[in-house]
Amino acid sequence: MAETRTERRLAAILAADMVGYSRLMEVDENGTISRQRRHRGELIDPTIGAFRGRIVKTTGDGLLVEFASAVDAVECAVEIQARMAERETEQAGERRIQYRIGINVGDIVIDGDDLLGDGINVAARLEGLATPGSICLSDDVMRQVRGKLEARFEDDGKHNVKNLSQPLHVWRWTEGETSSASPAVRGEGDESNALAKLIDDIRQPTIAVLPFTNMSRNEDLDFFCDGLTESLITDLSRASRLNVTSRNASFAFKGQSVDPRDIGERLSVNYLIEGSVQAMGSRLRVNAQLTDTLSGDSVWADRFDRGAEDLFEVQDELCTTILVETDAAISAGDMAHTLQNYSRNDDALRHVQRGIIFWAQYDRQGFDRAEQETDRALALDPNQVHAALYGVAARAHRLLLGWSSQPERTLADAMAIWESAWACTPENEKFGGLYMLRGLLHLACHEFDEAIDCCETGLDASPINAPGLHIYARCLTAVGRFEEAYRQALLSIELQPNIFPFYLITLGVACLFRGRPGDAVLVLDKARALMPRLSVVAGTLAGALEADGRHNEAARVVADLRQTDPGLSLADVLRPHPTRDPAHRSMIAAYLESAGLRSRPC
Repeated sequence: MAETRTERRLAAILAADMVGYSRLMEVDENGTISRQRRHRGELIDPTIGAFRGRIVKTTGDGLLVEFASAVDAVECAVEIQARMAERETEQAGERRIQYRIGINVGDIVIDGDDLLGDGINVAARLEGLATPGSICLSDDVMRQVRGKLEARFEDDGKHNVKNLSQPLHVWRWTEGETSSASPAVRGEGDESNALAKLIDDIRQPTIAVLPFTNMSRNEDLDFFCDGLTESLITDLSRASRLNVTSRNASFAFKGQSVDPRDIGERLSVNYLIEGSVQAMGSRLRVNAQLTDTLSGDSVWADRFDRGAEDLFEVQDELCTTILVETDAAISAGDMAHTLQNYSRNDDALRHVQRGIIFWAQYDRQGFDRAEQETDRALALDPNQVHAALYGVAARAHRLLLGWSSQPERTLADAMAIWESAWACTPENEKFGGLYMLRGLLHLACHEFDEAIDCCETGLDASPINAPGLHIYARCLTAVGRFEEAYRQALLSIELQPNIFPFYLITLGVACLFRGRPGDAVLVLDKARALMPRLSVVAGTLAGALEADGRHNEAARVVADLRQTDPGLSLADVLRPHPTRDPAHRSMIAAYLESAGLRSRPC
């Protein structure tokens, strides 16, 4: 009997994936599905047909397309990306549909209607390297299209990617770059302008807390209402992803009945918290709601019945509950939905949500409270994997920042929690976050190769993972792969609709290490504005200013630090960013010393 030969052919493969699909579905499921259906029917599918492509496979958020010509594949991709940008221009950033596209030329294996082989795997890796709205080509594709297109591609260098033994040489196109000349490298000024726009576009959601209304005749409840309002303002102010109006601005509306949209315009806020308190014997009923000031719609509302025996305890409990619900509604997005899907215990879920809020504060008190809350969640539900994730993350960051009085104990606890989470997670449910978190622990131990391996394994499992990309960027910086670190840090911010502000520290440090101190100043100045209480940000900013030749400004930042945090030392600023090569650490240390930050405390 003749042996059946495997059918193969050479083809250009286009892999496309929608950016932030889960987030878009969470924000506006019906709108996303409807717009995506129109894009497919009016643009994507007809364009693929016009360039003689064949759609091999589709998912809710992705496409795999085969072309006989590399030129056709690239022209098709450029047409789709350019017109997608036009079609989505009126959508707000968090609702905008964008694609990443990767194109490769290679040998493919025919399996019925499906395609297999390394050529497709490489296209998928290229798609993972692309930023939202961009196209990444392999070197093989670039050799075939060079001089045949108006589209202009920049040389993005070589990338080490999972499951490929050799680095992948990548060429990148972003919307707006066309030229009749041959492919060219984008200038530093263009890159800095793009970075400046990204940083300028980062906006924390703004919120005001209106004085709660006393609906009872008991005048003593006026003090409770005012105290509840003030406590909410204080607690929300500590949440680093929200910008809260002052007490004076909020209390100016006490006793007034004003349309939320008018208040939003007068206070320049996106959201309002308002509510009322009623007394019924020894019981209190508190109604609270979160309102979108643009539409006037209620985002969240709830009623709380509590005993009035200890008003301070009731006030603290209500503040925490309302804070959790507000963060879930405004900041958490996909994470809030994911947590609910994973939750087997409502009380455990509430402790996890509190832990995330405290963790996001990114200060000593926040990490301590995050550990306490996630430990309580695990005591209630040992299988609550997200409690383990944030409990380990809090401990890892305390180690990296030098905020643990017993580092060996902290590391042992973190490893034990991670191992337990790994053991209780079914094999088919293990996801990238677990691997990447292990990478963060390895980074805290200065085990750099292990950290990189864990991150790359995690990204292979979950390529669209903003927290994971942020961890990977930190690890890449530590091993001296600064260009890759910059790209991954940038992507982590682009993928996160409401970023954790400390992502900016990682991006700023990557800019500094790659010899772009002006960009580092831009990024770290934004980080300082969002996290004014975190001294290591100001210290790192001082080093970037010094590297950029702005000695007087650097000296002023250090002088301010001497007033606000006299115990801060050069080692404190360097510690969160370990490096394998001592020369890299010495370079940053020299800038910090020149700015006036010494090895001993300020």
